[in-house]
Amino acid sequence: MSDAKASGDQLAAGDLKPGEVLAERTVILSKGTFDAFASLTGDNHPIHDDVAYAAARGLRAPIAHGLLLVAMTALGATPISDRLHASMVAMVGTEAKFIGPAYLDDAVKLELRVGEIVPKSKGVSLVRFDIELSSEARQVLACVSHRFLLKTTL
Repeated sequence: MSDAKASGDQLAAGDLKPGEVLAERTVILSKGTFDAFASLTGDNHPIHDDVAYAAARGLRAPIAHGLLLVAMTALGATPISDRLHASMVAMVGTEAKFIGPAYLDDAVKLELRVGEIVPKSKGVSLVRFDIELSSEARQVLACVSHRFLLKTTL
């Protein structure tokens, strides 16, 4: 760990506040992104890449893989992750609720908030991070929660 990471920029569970927004970013769901995810996972369902197939099902375009949306919410994909290195103990779970489709070429906004902090034993807390994914029109597309064990203090 660098001297900067060993100093005051590192956070522990006790430094976080429920409701606090820790990160925001926007991701464009390009064809390249869809293709790379399909190649990685082997999920080649036509709902994700065939315009005619999607249209026949009442969709305006192919839709994103649900797990692609979840992957975009990874804590490690945000700058706040660098500030949690010293307190990180383990990831213990993920939950996702899909509300509306995210379409090919959409810009999806992610907002990561501190959900809940529950002190556990031995100086460790269970921290839930809640991520909301929304469309440019501010329609909620999915809600994802990640749970991590973090040191309560450094």
